[in-house]
Amino acid sequence: MKILEAKEVTGGLSAPSKMPCKGYSIPAAKCGVGSKLAKIKGSVCFECYALKGFYQFSNVQYALEKRYKSLEHPKWVEAMVVLIKKQSPDYFRWHDSGDLQGVDHLRRIALVCESTPDCRHWLPTREYSIVEQYCQKYGQLPENLTVRLSAHKVDFPAPKKLASRLGVQTSTVATKKFTCPASKQDNACGDCRLCWNRNVSNVAYLKH
Repeated sequence: MKILEAKEVTGGLSAPSKMPCKGYSIPAAKCGVGSKLAKIKGSVCFECYALKGFYQFSNVQYALEKRYKSLEHPKWVEAMVVLIKKQSPDYFRWHDSGDLQGVDHLRRIALVCESTPDCRHWLPTREYSIVEQYCQKYGQLPENLTVRLSAHKVDFPAPKKLASRLGVQTSTVATKKFTCPASKQDNACGDCRLCWNRNVSNVAYLKH
């Protein structure tokens, strides 16, 4: 498959400014758990960055919607593999906007990861039940995919027991104690790769 066809099938990759790599985003409004949390003050999703700012520009909304509609395309996995190998071969970020839509969605992501073994993938999610259902049905996730179950509320712990049982990792959002260095380096990852490291059980981000 050629690059142009892969872009047409998938809607193309996103380029989150903070990241050292490409990503894949879909509308935040399509989040299951997140769309409910967005209405709750004190939750991580309250005043979600992906529901305001440049994400609301018509061209960005068009791109997000196109990617969302592409998820069930029969060539989606093949097309994503082509794009990642060509445009983001070392690291990849899933869902800088949006979240998992179901077990089949996660399965397709896992197949992409299995077909790009030299790339480290990171997928933060609040869809705990989808990850649990996937593991019950398919077993362990690919070794090069770091799934982090994200805490629902600011300064609250993530579900570490569930994460340990499923063989995945976690992330939290804090107002004081944090491990993500982005806030100290122009809101960028720089040379940090904690999020992609499966040996790092939890990454704490500073609330912003």
